[in-house]
Amino acid sequence: MKKIAILLLAAFLVGIVPASAQKKLEKRYAYTLKKLKLNKETEAQFAPVLRAYLTEKKAANEKYDDLKDKYKAAEKAGTLTDSQATQLLDAKFECDAAELVVKKKYYEEFKKILKPKKIFYAFDYASEKLSVIEGKD
Repeated sequence: MKKIAILLLAAFLVGIVPASAQKKLEKRYAYTLKKLKLNKETEAQFAPVLRAYLTEKKAANEKYDDLKDKYKAAEKAGTLTDSQATQLLDAKFECDAAELVVKKKYYEEFKKILKPKKIFYAFDYASEKLSVIEGKD
């Protein structure tokens, strides 16, 4: 578990996020801030913490996202093998666990700035489907 945390921190510090992923992250960031309707002072405190949370959350899910992209054609064609499905499931479980660690960490950070109700909505908005964020749903 420490290895995952170190890798996540390293990825965050180096800023290794592809341009398309960065655009999605920025959309999610702007959407979450807009939906929370914070006053300017609170938003100024919360915004950098939210950005760090979204970056670490994305890093926590990279292994699954990479495998999902790798097997996308097989999944669409219905030719996903048991081995591929097992790899996807294992990666998903691992990433879910890593994401939970990130959420718990940032819950503690969010508590320093926001009330519990706003924290609940912050996590909810930050996890919204991209189609909803872009107004396609």
